[in-house]
Amino acid sequence: MDINYVDANTFDFDSRLYLKILVAIAKSDPDNGEPEFNYVRRQAIGLGLDLDDFWDSTPKDFLTGKIKVSRLTALVIIKDSIILATMDGNFSLGEKERIYAYAESLDIPRTDVDRVESLLKEFESLKTKWDELVTID
Repeated sequence: MDINYVDANTFDFDSRLYLKILVAIAKSDPDNGEPEFNYVRRQAIGLGLDLDDFWDSTPKDFLTGKIKVSRLTALVIIKDSIILATMDGNFSLGEKERIYAYAESLDIPRTDVDRVESLLKEFESLKTKWDELVTID
C-alpha cells in the first residue's frame, strides 16, 4: 500500500531520519522479504536518497532516547512503519511494541499511533471497495 501525504521537499520533513527508521524496521524482522525491501527502496528513491548508504550505516536497533522532529515527520514515520510492518498480513505484538517505542521517542502518544493504524485500515477497506466497484462487469 503506497500512501504518500507529504512532499519530500516539505521544509519540516526530516527525510534522513525517516529513511533510517524504515531501514531499522526492515532490518529488525528476519521474516521481511522482497516486498518490504522494495517498499523501503521506493521511499528512498522518492526522497532522492541512496538506500545503500543508509542500509550500511543504520543498525536494526537505531533510535534510542528522545528525538525532536516535526509532528509531520513523526506521523509519516509512524504511518509508513505500520505499512511496512503489516505488509506480510500480520501486525505482530512485537512490531506494534516497536512502533510504540518509536512513537514515544518521537513524542507521539499511543492514541495517535492507534488513530494512524485505524486510518490505514479504513484506507485499505476503501481501496478494496473501489477495486470491487471497478471490476464489476
